[in-house]
Order: sequence, then C-alpha cells, then structure tokens
Amino acid sequence: MSSKADVAVGDRFMKVGSYRTPAWTVARISCANVNLPHAYLEREGVVGDRITVAVPALADSTLYRKLPAAPN
Repeated sequence: MSSKADVAVGDRFMKVGSYRTPAWTVARISCANVNLPHAYLEREGVVGDRITVAVPALADSTLYRKLPAAPN
C-alpha cells in the first residue's frame, strides 16, 4: 500500500506505455479524502494543462514512472 510520503510536491512523473508522453510535475496534494489522497499535476511546458491522479496510482510502477528532478 502506498502512502502520501511516496509522492511529494515537485516530483515529476511520466505515464508508462505511452509513446512520447509528456512529463507532469506534482503541484499540490489533497488529503480531503483521507483514504485516497490525490495529486494535482501540471504538464511541463504547457501553461494551464493539469490532471488529477490518485496518489497510489502515481506510486504504481505499472501506471507511472517517477522521473529525476528537473535540471535547474
């Protein structure tokens, strides 16, 4: 079972199995539903493109791959 600690603001992810899929950055995490926290992600390089994903889905390596930190 994954926990909120597995995903943090600023983490970067990419969907698994998609060709040339964009990178997404965690902008914030909501714990309004304690049983299933959600992460709000912003697409890198595209202003206003956002998605919401359950934190356990981001921590599932069959769905998302965690990327290294963005270069400064």
